[in-house]
Amino acid sequence: MQNVSIENGNFLNVQIDGDIKLPKVMLSNSLGADTRMWDAQVNALKDKFCIIRYDKRGHGKSSPVEGPYSFEILENDVITILDNLEIDKTHFIGLSIGGMTSLGLALKHQSRFNKIICCAARADMPPPAIEAWDQRINVVKENGTGAVVNGSIERWFSDDFNKNSANEEAINLSKEMINNTSSNGYTGCCEAIKKLDYLKQLSTINKEMLFISGENDMGAPALAMEEMSHLTPNSKYVCISGVAHILNIEAPDLVNKTILDFLD
Repeated sequence: MQNVSIENGNFLNVQIDGDIKLPKVMLSNSLGADTRMWDAQVNALKDKFCIIRYDKRGHGKSSPVEGPYSFEILENDVITILDNLEIDKTHFIGLSIGGMTSLGLALKHQSRFNKIICCAARADMPPPAIEAWDQRINVVKENGTGAVVNGSIERWFSDDFNKNSANEEAINLSKEMINNTSSNGYTGCCEAIKKLDYLKQLSTINKEMLFISGENDMGAPALAMEEMSHLTPNSKYVCISGVAHILNIEAPDLVNKTILDFLD
């Protein structure tokens, strides 16, 4: 692990797995998660790729930078990491807010990326959703991220996954990641999500992309992600049946195969 400096003495936690000489893949976490959410993908990818994971500002082991944030800030953090590591070009995989970030990178920083995978993300934020984000921001400001743990787990995973005792370790890790997220980081990212507005620009993306959705994802509905793929030239779309939002944890083997097939 290493720290990459950002503004005002703050830093981003960065973790590199695999041989640095191999082709690069960068992984971008969901809201309320840290680099550990990708453990199953790292194990599947590390023989073929050098993997760069990082904690968003205010998340995991990165500095709890005061918000609000914007997608321009979150995207520039990615470029700062690549510049610091002297990496000219990488594949990029993002989930949830990481997937939203991938859209901005595809639009504004195409030269720095090879293939891009956008998982469980929207490209815009309709008014009812903005209202829900405002409510969540207020809850976290008043009570901390612990107050949104149970609701998040219900949205992150399908009912079947949550009820299966075999998944207790994954669920406990997910709860721990949310609890460990600073209020600044959580609400700062929520403010960025409220202003998400990339849908009308998707037709201008000139990058090979894959969109992956979960059939039961309420936050990034499969129909919305399928439409995003239709609007994006040279893109593919895959829907993982029976899973919800954090599809890489709920269906790791299938997601890993989908990623490897696309990156090969």
